[in-house]
Amino acid sequence: MPLIAAVVIAGVLADAVPEKKPAPAATPATDAASVSKWNGFTKRSFAVDGHAAFVVVPQIAAPGKPWVWRTSFPDFHAEVDRELARNGWHIGFVDCVDMLGSDSALDLMDKFYEKVRQERGLAAKPAIEAVSRGGLHAYRYAARHPERIACIYADTPVMDLKSWPMKATNGSKQLEDAMKFYGFKSGQELKEYKGNPLDLLPVLAKAKIPMRNVISLDDKVVPAEDNTLEARRRLRNLGWDMDVVSVKNGDPAAGGHHFPLPEVSQSSRFIMKRSSVLPNGAEYFHLRDGLANCKAKFETAKTGRVAFLGGSITHNGGWRDELMRYFQQRFPGTRFEFIPAGIGSLGSVPHAFRLERDVLARGPVDLIFVEAAVNDHNYDGSPDAAALALRGMEGVVRHLRMANPMTDIVEMHFAHNIHIPEYNEGRVPYTVAAHEKVAEYYGCPSLNLSREVAERIAAGEFTWAGDFRDLHPSPYGQRVYANSMTCMLDSAFAAETETKAHLLPDKPLDERSYARGRYGKVSDARIVKGFKLEQNWNPHDGVGTREGFVNVPALVGSQPGDEFEFDFEGTACGLFVAAGPKSGTIEYSIDGAASGKANTYTQWSGGLYLPWAVVLSDSLKPGKHTVKVRIEPNNDRTKLVVIHLLLN
Repeated sequence: MPLIAAVVIAGVLADAVPEKKPAPAATPATDAASVSKWNGFTKRSFAVDGHAAFVVVPQIAAPGKPWVWRTSFPDFHAEVDRELARNGWHIGFVDCVDMLGSDSALDLMDKFYEKVRQERGLAAKPAIEAVSRGGLHAYRYAARHPERIACIYADTPVMDLKSWPMKATNGSKQLEDAMKFYGFKSGQELKEYKGNPLDLLPVLAKAKIPMRNVISLDDKVVPAEDNTLEARRRLRNLGWDMDVVSVKNGDPAAGGHHFPLPEVSQSSRFIMKRSSVLPNGAEYFHLRDGLANCKAKFETAKTGRVAFLGGSITHNGGWRDELMRYFQQRFPGTRFEFIPAGIGSLGSVPHAFRLERDVLARGPVDLIFVEAAVNDHNYDGSPDAAALALRGMEGVVRHLRMANPMTDIVEMHFAHNIHIPEYNEGRVPYTVAAHEKVAEYYGCPSLNLSREVAERIAAGEFTWAGDFRDLHPSPYGQRVYANSMTCMLDSAFAAETETKAHLLPDKPLDERSYARGRYGKVSDARIVKGFKLEQNWNPHDGVGTREGFVNVPALVGSQPGDEFEFDFEGTACGLFVAAGPKSGTIEYSIDGAASGKANTYTQWSGGLYLPWAVVLSDSLKPGKHTVKVRIEPNNDRTKLVVIHLLLN
């Protein structure tokens, strides 16, 4: 934390500002690392030429091991660092604070940089972060090695030795340190020195290093006018600039030099955006038409409705919780309604039919996240598998566009272990390819987490068995997902795009897609033989069920020959069934045409009444139709539990 021995106020030498510097860390006797905790993260402490140093290790490293290099007072105003560590950034520090950014300090920093690069594999271009006098280290090191620095973030930084320590603490220990470490023989030599951060700004401007300083306008210790604001004026004359975040008044007891840190989320995102490492030189997302509509709604109306439509990976806790936290931090003061519409086992086809009830019935949606790249593999082996993946996803997107053209839609492709060898062989999994066609056609942003996971596993960053562990990601995998999602959102919200209604193409990609999908009531069906309408269906046999598909109305038949029929208007129809251990084969006919057959038993039905969408036909002529369904003999599998009629 910044330390100033005295403050000059109205020409009078004031009492010393109280020092709040944390107790110095013990310097290890050797370079061997010791392990402790820092704000819940692992901290590995070691020494560099006898100077205490450490690296904070995140629970899940972001791609390429990006990091932020703290140059001073690592436990003061650590809010930004905690957010960075949460998102996969390492944090580095070597204690040479009292050397005030002199050449000998920079030499030590060179050794620290080489050590953490070689021994810990940290990225080549960290963000460098400073507090108060640490600005001397950060800006001077960036000028020495502009090729090594991704960006500079500084909190009340010293940028001129003539401002501090000379003006504020003439005769203090800090001034003595400056004279000692810089080798100045007199105060006049210090005044004439041309290696201050302010003097080195042309190097940083030429290298186009992004900068962001946080200051107090009444800082009497490190005056903003003589430091950050003067730096900004000079940078603008050089054709460059810096972000400046200011508070009007700091703590009077600290001469205005200390204050609650503003814009923590924005500062952490500033660092993340500029220091992220892309393993293959390209993002895993496509922004396309962007997210300008929901951003404007969140910022102006101060309300937002955000929906999450998917399977069990969406239903379970993890990445969804992190995104809700992100929105609340990114848009403080905005009142959000979050719609958790994840149901285990469901892919894009059932999503298209349940969209109205599970999402749109709540009112207009500003932003929706849709995922189905894993569960659309439910139809593996079907000759229509790829077509169903496209028809289902297009059904969701086109339906949303028709309902509200201002809704922003993000498609997310989650990872499946069977995707990994496909990517390794240069192929794109068919579910991902189908969904990407829809995203491209309708201008939806998309995030290919499937490809990211495959490529990072191939790069040796983690493993499926040891880290991801399952289709339902471990906490490690959930963090991987959340980090990539927030990076995508940061890029989308930073883009300068205008609000506008999203275009709805005149023709769908596939005329058979389920853009008018909806539920039909099982109570509207007519029982011909054997079936019973149970108002509160429960199997009572100890076999698992899914929430929303138990203790609900169901049309239940259990014998060969049991039959029902229903009428509807549209071009496609089907059944949403609870496919359990006794589920069997059905025969169906539409408008008296030749019968078709469908097996409602799945590979998972032995231990679960699986919610399962059975499409009977999606190529009917527009108009009214009558559908008849009958249970076929099939050994002891002769049960059919219909929860919803599927109509399009």
